[in-house]
Amino acid sequence: MRPHSFRLPARSRIVAVLAALLTCALALPVGGVATAAPLGKFTTFRLGDGGYGGNAIASGPDGNMWFTNNANNSIGRITPSGTVTYFKVPTDPSLSYGAGLFAITAGPDGNIWFTGFYASTVGKVTPDGQVTTYPLPLEEAYPLGITAGPDGNVWFTLDSANGIGRITPAGKVRLFSTDGAPVVAAPACVMCGYYITAGPLDSLWFTMPTAGLVGRMTTRGDVSTFPVPTATDQATSGTAVLGAITAGVDGNLWITQNADGKITRMTPKGAVTDFDLPSATSLPSSIAPGPDASLWVAESGSGALARVDISGAKAPVTITQLPIPTDNSTPVSVALGTNGSVWFTNIVLPPGQPGTIKLQVGRVGTGVGPLVTAKVKGTPQPGARLTCAYASTQAAVEGTVRYQWLRNGKPMRREDARRFTVRPDDTGDAISCRVSVTYLTALYQLAGTSAPVKIRR
Repeated sequence: MRPHSFRLPARSRIVAVLAALLTCALALPVGGVATAAPLGKFTTFRLGDGGYGGNAIASGPDGNMWFTNNANNSIGRITPSGTVTYFKVPTDPSLSYGAGLFAITAGPDGNIWFTGFYASTVGKVTPDGQVTTYPLPLEEAYPLGITAGPDGNVWFTLDSANGIGRITPAGKVRLFSTDGAPVVAAPACVMCGYYITAGPLDSLWFTMPTAGLVGRMTTRGDVSTFPVPTATDQATSGTAVLGAITAGVDGNLWITQNADGKITRMTPKGAVTDFDLPSATSLPSSIAPGPDASLWVAESGSGALARVDISGAKAPVTITQLPIPTDNSTPVSVALGTNGSVWFTNIVLPPGQPGTIKLQVGRVGTGVGPLVTAKVKGTPQPGARLTCAYASTQAAVEGTVRYQWLRNGKPMRREDARRFTVRPDDTGDAISCRVSVTYLTALYQLAGTSAPVKIRR
């Protein structure tokens, strides 16, 4: 692989990012009841060996959490009780580090989408575990961040090309330039993207660490860029400076400054304000919306999560740091779950024990209970029409709402409307419904499943 002038080769960049890190709700179960977990109450699940890759996590349209695990080249699904199921990603066996599963997001089509960094692919997995991958039209472009877009497509960054990619639910890919020049793979790329989010002005917003810029791209491919003047120069710092990005309920963008121990608020017009995290060596690696008017940050350098209150003030009211109870923790990614908890992936590397990287998935209570709940309304008998009603207490504007009816806990084909007509052969079955709500402007999803009703004659 060709050397970069001041960007490491693709595989080495991922290794370097993890090395820097290492050195420095879920749907209600059918018929179940969930309560608010106290703020700071941690629950962790050990998942075995870790590996090079993003180990990112996202809430899915089925109410479970989904995550990447490059160590076993799979997409994982974890239930509220901690049951994990893996779905293997088909990958060229010549790739010694696997597909390089990096970022993950819930797509607007009801599937989970992810990037295959080393394989130069974007993939999707259905809620029942069917995996499909799509090769990019540009080799060695290295897809990295990924997000649902306001146009019903999925958008992703290219770590080694001056472009942003768009993929339709059917798998058709198009690349858009970030600098007006033709999109080409370039090892010394300056206008390359890193992480990406849907955000204000119905646009995609992304970080460009080498350039020290945040980019805005419309769904037509028009680009504007905004400097973050306080960010340390990546060429001299040796690590990604502008890292993760998300949109807050305050209408602004929020960005991590990895090397500087800061988070940055950027208005849609590009005005920037920085806020110090509790530790200058916190090395924030991920940021995501939480319940109420909060953001949550994974502090990889300090082995902690941080809650940032953005409830209408010009500055965060409080930043609360919550240390993860597992020794030698390096949290990588955070995401909100339907039951109000914040979930995270965590790399654990005991000192002096090379080659013993372990992966955890965990959750922490926020003091907030279920955010999306569903209920079946109507008379449960043949010929009746049942309605799937829901309530959302999340402090964000609702976008699209998807419905899915279930028979005896299993999804029914083509029954994805708000209402369901009971058939005679449903007698004796338990019918429930699931609701998946997409929230603006970051376009994350939370899902809730109703208690079942038994169909009687």
